[in-house]
Amino acid sequence: MTLLAKRSIVKEDKSNIITLGAIAKEQKKHDPEVVNATIGMLYDENEKLFAYKSVDKALAMLTTDEKYAYGSTPGSKDFHEAVKMWVFRQYYNDFKDISAVMATPGGTGALSNTFANYLNESDKALLPNYMWGNYKQVLYENHQDFMTYKLFNDNGGFNLDDLKKCMLELKASQGRILVVINDPCHNPTGYSMTEAEWISVIDMINEISADGTPVVLLHDMAYIDYSKAGFDFTRKNISLYKKLNDNAMAIMAFSGSKTLALYGVRLGAQVAVSNNKQNIEDFNKANKFSSRSKWSNSTNLGMNLVTKVFTNKELKESFEKELEDSRNTLINRANAFLEESKKCGLKTLPFDCGFFVTIPCDNPETVYDYLVKKKIHIIPMGKVVRVTISAIPLKDCKRLPALIKEAIDYTK
Repeated sequence: MTLLAKRSIVKEDKSNIITLGAIAKEQKKHDPEVVNATIGMLYDENEKLFAYKSVDKALAMLTTDEKYAYGSTPGSKDFHEAVKMWVFRQYYNDFKDISAVMATPGGTGALSNTFANYLNESDKALLPNYMWGNYKQVLYENHQDFMTYKLFNDNGGFNLDDLKKCMLELKASQGRILVVINDPCHNPTGYSMTEAEWISVIDMINEISADGTPVVLLHDMAYIDYSKAGFDFTRKNISLYKKLNDNAMAIMAFSGSKTLALYGVRLGAQVAVSNNKQNIEDFNKANKFSSRSKWSNSTNLGMNLVTKVFTNKELKESFEKELEDSRNTLINRANAFLEESKKCGLKTLPFDCGFFVTIPCDNPETVYDYLVKKKIHIIPMGKVVRVTISAIPLKDCKRLPALIKEAIDYTK
């Protein structure tokens, strides 16, 4: 007999990222030769957790109240405006009056709130077939389900045809659609959509929602500020949200944890955009209720750090320069990894930029076991293995592809 409720009996954390990451971290403590390419955090070339100097400087400027007092549930007005200014940048004036912000504990909190408030119980969210596995757990916790669309077409581009097919299927079966797009620097593949692909997605949403069907685009933008295309390109894609009709809205899951390398601080936000004033009012009301019931309020320290960095001219300029250096570090690591992959014949899924490179294989668990014996830790996921290039130095990016290819060939 168990004291658990019926739905909780089957609960088990199926995501192996944290578990395997902890194993790798523990082994590296005792053996510096261990390669830990598991956890999505940014490390420098000396294999130390990366921290932005401008963020540390902002931390030193915070008062005791700004660090330790309770924050408001939705976050302060200053925090809201700081996030809008950062997310929309050159398009801020276009969106300031048709958008709203809700503070959350990391991007995960933004995902949880959005699933909870825009899907009914037993409804399905539409997820990419290559995905961050925690989407599924958040949906289960909210008494919801999912179906998947194929992320890639036969040419290695974004699969617009399959996305539309799946959206129409959900329209017919449940009368509403919530679709998740993780872009740019998609986790786990590193794919980034083109401007033309984004335009097609917006047109598709408007077409499908034209008859009054509610459509919510949940844009998981955790890695947006690490896109090698830079701020102008990524914000130009976001500017397309202004074209959404009144039956649709976009909700972005912003991760301050990722953008500012504040992983343990757990600070994020929902950023909603809609041309329909009622949609924005409903967003504020429902998500404030959910936030209060789940976590009461987000970290005041994190909100004030974000506000300080994004609104202080000197800190912002310094941070943007550091961010550019970080992007260049990732670009160099990715280029090295892909170049060596090409040399040794290691196939990767379509990659543009970001923290991860993903390799398809039929037996990922066996490949993982083989590599662990060689002191290399990566993440097996479904029919792929994920390598976190953000966490390993350039020298390891150069040598890992041949070893992974060896592991795949040996374990066939």
